[in-house]
Amino acid sequence: MNTLTSPEDRALPRMNAIVMEAGGPPAQSLAHRSVSVPEPGLGEVLVEVHAAAVNPLDIANAAGLLGSPLPMIPGGDFAGVVVSDGAHQGEEVWGCGPALGMALGEKRPGTHARFVVLPETWLSRKPERLTMTEAAAVGRSHFTAWQALINSLDLQPGETVLITGGSGLVGQAATAIARWRGAKPIVVGRRRPAGVEHFIDISSNDISSTDSSSTDIRAAVLDLTDGRGADTALDTVGGALSEPTVRSLRPEGRMVVIAAGAPDRQASVPVSEIISRQLHLTGLATVFLDGADVARIFDQLRPLFERGFLVPPAVKTWPLDDAVQAYQAVLDGAAGIKQVLLPTADRPY
Repeated sequence: MNTLTSPEDRALPRMNAIVMEAGGPPAQSLAHRSVSVPEPGLGEVLVEVHAAAVNPLDIANAAGLLGSPLPMIPGGDFAGVVVSDGAHQGEEVWGCGPALGMALGEKRPGTHARFVVLPETWLSRKPERLTMTEAAAVGRSHFTAWQALINSLDLQPGETVLITGGSGLVGQAATAIARWRGAKPIVVGRRRPAGVEHFIDISSNDISSTDSSSTDIRAAVLDLTDGRGADTALDTVGGALSEPTVRSLRPEGRMVVIAAGAPDRQASVPVSEIISRQLHLTGLATVFLDGADVARIFDQLRPLFERGFLVPPAVKTWPLDDAVQAYQAVLDGAAGIKQVLLPTADRPY
């Protein structure tokens, strides 16, 4: 029985939602359904979702790769208004439930719906400067970049940070946060993001650098750091890029990895080099972060967006009943554009 539309729920208020009913490509796994509006419990609030981004993690979830129970409403990012009674009623909030709509923890339904129930401790006040769509587009990419650079790497002013996959949404967010921090980002990728000064181009079969005559990532990084190597690194790609990223670090350098790469292209990490140069490597899986800790990251991001130090990514919006197309756009690769669902602008069900 589909518990989202069980007979016991039919007398309750209804809402439109995207429901994962099977694992597979978006067209096979997702359905636009009318389901019961969830009811908040003790210490929880009901949020009307005005905008909710679609992330690569949502694609993996819909594909059945995370083992989430079915049926399930997916989605983690959100921007909306608290509509339940209580001290937070009427507040405009933003954020990301790190494991909403997934198999982890309490298995809470996600944000790709008109309403979502969240713990009060997961709330962060939305920047007034941002629209709901812009606020939802910040989401997982920025809190991941913040957790990696600020909380894990403790990036300091004047340090260099090597960022793989710099044209992706996490890479773009990390580059902007590094600049705000007063650090020097060196971006590795297949497409040079706008405004990036130090870029190592790997678009061809032979790795090349547009900032030096070097044909190797490590050589290019050494050239850009006067032979010292990068102080820190954030690897958002994994696979074949992980090894040269490790080798590009200075002695006692620090690195965070958030992606392993394709299963058939796993990195061969030089363990002896890690030991001999006393490197510090950390893995980051954002789904295991506590929602309250993530809300505190958004509290720290808010003034940076309010003052214009950070800006939201480019956005394409979709009504909720076009969610399959939005998911497919992310799956196809959206060139650094955030795909955002608008549940409150949904066409009548």
